Amino acid sequence: MALYRGLLAAGTDDQLAGVLDRVRPIQHRVTLVQADSDVETLEALARDPHAHVRRVVASHPRISEEVSFRLSEDQDAQVRLALRKNPAAHPFIAAAITAEDGPPRAPGLARAEHYLEAAWQARRGRLTAGDLLEMTEDWVGLDAREQLMEMTIEQVQLILDVLAAHMGRGPMPPRPRRARGR
Repeated sequence: MALYRGLLAAGTDDQLAGVLDRVRPIQHRVTLVQADSDVETLEALARDPHAHVRRVVASHPRISEEVSFRLSEDQDAQVRLALRKNPAAHPFIAAAITAEDGPPRAPGLARAEHYLEAAWQARRGRLTAGDLLEMTEDWVGLDAREQLMEMTIEQVQLILDVLAAHMGRGPMPPRPRRARGR
């Protein structure tokens, strides 16, 4: 961890992957993740050059939103699958992975980039994943935990408009009729 902090302070944390291979064997890093790892350890090991280590990080119950965002773009499909299956991962990121890696979506349904944009905007507005799910339920009328994959592009755009208003970048949109009774 001291190595990661030092590289981070120097602004060269992107060099962590190469240094890790010279310092610790892969199995030691996997053991670190499987132990009661803190968020900082997970963030450091999410940059590991070995997919096996990143898969273990992606499935860890203490995964942070930062690590979820980083691993959602991983080139290894097994890392993304582990993240998607992790109940602690950001639900909109898991939905983006499902949409991206799954079968083609019907026209009008939200795609991966829509889910990721909503997650990023919520993060910019300092909203948690739970806040975003609650907002989705209140404004769209879907049970976000069960029906997130059924969101349409129009519904995601409504959430993005609400998030923009929340951050002071536009007026609050009118609440749709179907969600008013909630």
